[in-house]
Amino acid sequence: MKHKSLSLLICIFILLAGYGSAVDSNYKQNDNNMRKTNGLEIEVINGGIGINAIIRNNGDTNATNLTWSIQLEGGLILLGKTGSGEIPLLQPNQTTTVEIPLVFGFGKTTITVDVEADTTNSTVRIAKGRIVTFYVSILPGDNDALTAQLERVVRGFKSPTVLTHSGDGTDRLFIADLTGQIYILEDENLLSTPFLDLSDKMVKLNPIYDERGLLGLAFHPEYENNGRFFVYYSVPKSGEGIDHESIIAEYQVSADPNLANPDSEQIILRIDQPESNHNGGQLAFGPNGYLYIGLGDGGGAGDQHGEIGNGQDINTSLGSVLRIDVDNGTPYSIPPDNPFVGTDGLDEIYAYGFRNPYRFSFDMQTSRLFLADVGQDEWEEIDIVENGSNYGWRILEGTHAYDLALANLLGIDIETLKKPIHEYSHNVGRSIIGGYVYRGNISPDLDGKYVFADWSTNFMLPRGKIYYLDEIEPDRWQRFEFKLINDKPLRRFILGFGEDEHGELYILTTRTPGSLLRSGEIWHISAGGDIK
Repeated sequence: MKHKSLSLLICIFILLAGYGSAVDSNYKQNDNNMRKTNGLEIEVINGGIGINAIIRNNGDTNATNLTWSIQLEGGLILLGKTGSGEIPLLQPNQTTTVEIPLVFGFGKTTITVDVEADTTNSTVRIAKGRIVTFYVSILPGDNDALTAQLERVVRGFKSPTVLTHSGDGTDRLFIADLTGQIYILEDENLLSTPFLDLSDKMVKLNPIYDERGLLGLAFHPEYENNGRFFVYYSVPKSGEGIDHESIIAEYQVSADPNLANPDSEQIILRIDQPESNHNGGQLAFGPNGYLYIGLGDGGGAGDQHGEIGNGQDINTSLGSVLRIDVDNGTPYSIPPDNPFVGTDGLDEIYAYGFRNPYRFSFDMQTSRLFLADVGQDEWEEIDIVENGSNYGWRILEGTHAYDLALANLLGIDIETLKKPIHEYSHNVGRSIIGGYVYRGNISPDLDGKYVFADWSTNFMLPRGKIYYLDEIEPDRWQRFEFKLINDKPLRRFILGFGEDEHGELYILTTRTPGSLLRSGEIWHISAGGDIK
């Protein structure tokens, strides 16, 4: 137990080290589809010893003379059934916390938080809770959200990072573990021999917490005919002044369809990484057959690399999504419509201005590229990525100022920076995990919605949450947290999502951070319909 406690403390320190100090500013991005004209929002309702709610003014004007109330209905509540108060002023982008400091009772209850103001909109948020004496647990799910059912498919991984398929009609699932192994799940059986094991090539991982490792896996669209697939993994440094190198490599399957040829490696790209974190790692083939690669800003906090950082440096691959043609050239060629072909900038770049684009995916129906960019101190964001666009980091974090002086230095008009389709603050979650737009058949109510997650709301305890975005009108997205069957919290760290050949979705989780224990699991997710 003593060693476990020490491990948790080390993990917390490492995680917190990834978050630097933001630059305070009153800058607000205008014409933002996420923002309401009247921007009063109840961000989250929290339990514990009592109940509190965090209110934010997301608008562009002061909210004045706010009145708030918290009401509990249902269960046996002997103390703390209601609370109310007044707030004279809430400035733009300012938050305040309201609370019932002490609740005593038993049973399930409905918690309603209501806020009104003279100069902005009124707003209401409803949550379900369970009271056991003086402690209130908030149950998963927004009041009007879909209900999700999670069915565990397989366990026994250390830290699963990727789940994908080979597109060859076999319905096999390929699962990558951070420690370097790719396993095959065939007919609900996990094959004991890895499809490929890269652990001997990789950097030695910190078992408590590490963002390096086997991070990406993608099969060529013609894999059934050519047996080609691609991996992204971390290797020891070969030069000075860096922490490690990221390798994007091509492999071939062997004569045995369940084994890759370990001697077939052809390195496509070798990228110096200044720090151990913010590696990105996503590999995905787009509808045009090109390979897309997600790279973080080089790590550390605040993108303090050189004078302008990596996110805004168009002459480095870091902080970008790359796009290459692996079917032509040696080892690849550049798509002719990449934005910097024939001009200043790295030819491989497709889009830039990212902090840590850990996961992205293409919508099977619309071909739109959805990307979740992990934030710095305050904001997590979801982008739809377009050719040549600049997504703002480190000038902005989400739609909020981080380093406006950099925009002046580079002569960038902030209005030209691409806005995220959604953002949420660290009052809601800590580290966004990108997923997929659902296009399967089992959950028709989920069709067209973007499913994603947050790693955990707590650094010490596994408290991951599962969400979806619904495009309620063109270019206007609303976030919902899934309700879960039997109101039972997941109690896992969420590491990623996967998609099978039929468009069904899977969630990758672990009970403990890092790769010390085999607590990684794969779950199938379904939602809506006749789920009970």
